[in-house]
Amino acid sequence: MAEEGLTNSDLELKLVNQSNDLIKLQTNFNELQMKFNEEKEKTVNSEKKITFLEDELKEMKEKNRKLESDHKDEIEKVNNLFEKKFADLTTKFEQLNNVTCKLVNFVEIKNKWKTIVGKYIKCCDDNCINQCSPIGEDVDPVITAENSFKRPQNCLNYSLFYFEFKCKMERELNNCLNWVVIGVANNAKGFKFIAKKSAIKNEKGEEFKLSTFSWNDNDVFGCGLVYPPTIVNELPYIFFTQNGKQIGKALLSKDNFDYYRPYVGLQCCSVETNFGNNLETKPFVYDISKHFVLKEFY
Repeated sequence: MAEEGLTNSDLELKLVNQSNDLIKLQTNFNELQMKFNEEKEKTVNSEKKITFLEDELKEMKEKNRKLESDHKDEIEKVNNLFEKKFADLTTKFEQLNNVTCKLVNFVEIKNKWKTIVGKYIKCCDDNCINQCSPIGEDVDPVITAENSFKRPQNCLNYSLFYFEFKCKMERELNNCLNWVVIGVANNAKGFKFIAKKSAIKNEKGEEFKLSTFSWNDNDVFGCGLVYPPTIVNELPYIFFTQNGKQIGKALLSKDNFDYYRPYVGLQCCSVETNFGNNLETKPFVYDISKHFVLKEFY
């Protein structure tokens, strides 16, 4: 029986509309179900990818760990070689820098006076020249050192050899003229400074007079020899000092000998020599740390 007030046609239309609404709801539900399944599948795939990437990362870490373990010695060796090479290059840079800046390195050798040469020689009663302490008083001797100044082999630095002595006049005591000579020599060829003549003399016997010079009791005279680096095509040179300052110009050693022996000549003088055996307790009067390679020569 139809509802009150509605005709059969109205009821049929209402049923049709409700049926259509149900169909739409079912369709929407199906679409949502499909989207849900799609998103779920995407999530599962993403999780699989993450798991795969995590496994790959673990595998790579394991391979790196194994490589480090297998090649640990090789890696350590390479690192050590690199550090050594860097240290060597640093040293060479410092050496080349010294050459560029024209600095010198003092060469310390143990030395003392040993040999007395001369026609008229009379040593003091205590034979002081032959003792370890190079302090002596003699009449007109030429005294040579025990050890020569020798050219360093395979050296990248300018090498400085130097010695000096304090000279005490004994004119009143001996009633004779004071005389002192300082220099270096290779057999018969030598370089020297002659205080009485106020002159510097080279290996050929040529004399170079100092324009101004005075000699006082207890003055300190010095003689230096500088050898150039092996890699530099230069000649060694000799220079002289008085009371810590250079006197005159330097002399080039054109013979370029590999060694020179220090010597002094004395008359009515006594000397106290410093060969630089212990510069901490007995430094030179001449500041060797400030010696730059000389450029002016006779």
